[in-house]
Amino acid sequence: MNLLETRGPHGFGPWTVTQLVEWEGEAFPHDQLFPDIPIHAIREASPAGIHGRLAESGMIIMSTQLFVLRQEDLVVLIELGTGNGKTRPTEPYWTDQNLPYLETLAALNIRPEDVAYVFMSHLHVDHVGLATTRKADRWIPTFPRAKYIVNRAEWDYWKNVPSDDPRWHPCLEDSVWPLADAGSVQWVQGSQCLEGIRVHEAAGHTPGNVIFEVEGQDLWFLGDLLHHPAQVAHPEWPSASFDVDAELNTYQRRRYFKHFADSGAVLFAAHMGNQFRITETTSGQFFAKYD
Repeated sequence: MNLLETRGPHGFGPWTVTQLVEWEGEAFPHDQLFPDIPIHAIREASPAGIHGRLAESGMIIMSTQLFVLRQEDLVVLIELGTGNGKTRPTEPYWTDQNLPYLETLAALNIRPEDVAYVFMSHLHVDHVGLATTRKADRWIPTFPRAKYIVNRAEWDYWKNVPSDDPRWHPCLEDSVWPLADAGSVQWVQGSQCLEGIRVHEAAGHTPGNVIFEVEGQDLWFLGDLLHHPAQVAHPEWPSASFDVDAELNTYQRRRYFKHFADSGAVLFAAHMGNQFRITETTSGQFFAKYD
């Protein structure tokens, strides 16, 4: 991968949001994400055209991205993508990347030391990569003055996964644990609010998964609550085996979708490209609509 594209800035009251899209394209066959779901059902459950996130070939369109939020002098990042210079034996497309993250931030007049908070929805490899940068023989926080916001339940879960467990991933060693060693982590629980960004618990994808609300703006960042717009119409469709507890994640989707539809919230999800909303088509039935 060698793409880094900015989209925005988008205005939401006193905030601006800029997307840093690392990559977007055909990721894998539809039956890899949705085993046993026929392609025609996926198309019927998805918006028309490019926003259906399903190529004519049947490949699922995915993205990996980060979000830069600004309010006057306050700079916040949500999600941290896949990062540079890291070894990923099971994901060779992310090994030894050299994406212009800092150069792109500099073009937005943001230095690493300007970032005050980094919010991570969970600790999977494609959400933590830019957390650290290699310096000599060790990994240090990329944003030296930032507090990295992590749900304590999420941290404790991964801390207790041994290195010989199939769930263990090298991102824990090079992108997560060094943050604690540097004293950069601030643990949170659901309902806490920091600088106008409220943390909401949404366990299911991972045991400590959280999503984020920008208060007063009907603006939410959903992490991996869902991976594809068809899951708005079918929240019961799991994302392959990505979710630790698929049944719990279905529950989380249903309860949040109702709230999003009622409030008209603008939504960003890490793998779903641009902003979208959720509409309630009939009682208890929802559909994704891209702006």
